[in-house]
Amino acid sequence: MYLFNYEKASSIKEAMEMFSAKKGKSSYMAGGTDLLVQMKQGRRRPEFVIDLKGIKGMDEILIKDNEIIIGALTSIRTIECSSELKKKVPLLSEAAAKLGSVQVRNKATIGGNLCNASPSADTASPLLALDAKAEIYGYSGSRLIDLQNFFLGPGLTSLQEGEILTHLKIPISSNSQGFVYYKLSTRKAMDLSFVGVAVLLELESTFRIKKARIALSAVAPTPIRALSAEKILEGQLLSDTLAREASELACQASKPISDLRASEEYRKEMVRELCYQGILFANNRAQKSMEGFPL
Repeated sequence: MYLFNYEKASSIKEAMEMFSAKKGKSSYMAGGTDLLVQMKQGRRRPEFVIDLKGIKGMDEILIKDNEIIIGALTSIRTIECSSELKKKVPLLSEAAAKLGSVQVRNKATIGGNLCNASPSADTASPLLALDAKAEIYGYSGSRLIDLQNFFLGPGLTSLQEGEILTHLKIPISSNSQGFVYYKLSTRKAMDLSFVGVAVLLELESTFRIKKARIALSAVAPTPIRALSAEKILEGQLLSDTLAREASELACQASKPISDLRASEEYRKEMVRELCYQGILFANNRAQKSMEGFPL
């Protein structure tokens, strides 16, 4: 590890002033589980590291006006264990439990996981399935964007120079939901996924699918939603044939590469199979929820 300067900000304004003063030479740090590793490997070499963890209010979880607001500095472990999130958005809590080890989850933040913009980020596809929005603060004030517009490519986001991801906003649904997040990796824990699939279904009282969300990670340059697969499911009663058709469309939406972890062909086949299983599982889970069974 090379020598660098460390500064800790106590407010968003102070952090941005620090960043502006060292323009082009500094990096923001949240939990540091990605940035410090990249610095050790020589992939990033900022002269100044600006620690954001001293900013108050960015590590809180709030319920407000049928919306969940999660501070970008909230640890993955907090998201995993939060009773409110387990009740309101259990898909996110279940996915958080699959990220790294307990030690990593205690340090890593949800904002850092997203801003690192890895195609395999464990929180990205569940948040896409939950229709999350990203609140971003910059020199001209704050802006709110759909999370699906946040990712531009591997390691690239829509954050402009000096901007900070401050909060994530997730709408709370009163409809019966079924959901699942599958993470396919070499090891069961402490490993990057080579396929990630998040499925969320909302059912009407007739068991027709009112809303479908299928989000994929590690199989395209960015986490993506399988829009055509979602569209074919909505308004329909699920059948095995329909689940197969939707999973095939999701497979077609994926654009994986071959690397040391898995081949392109294997990844596409796993997208097809995991989407099929996920659609059936989520639908069954939603029906049980309607009948009063615990999820």
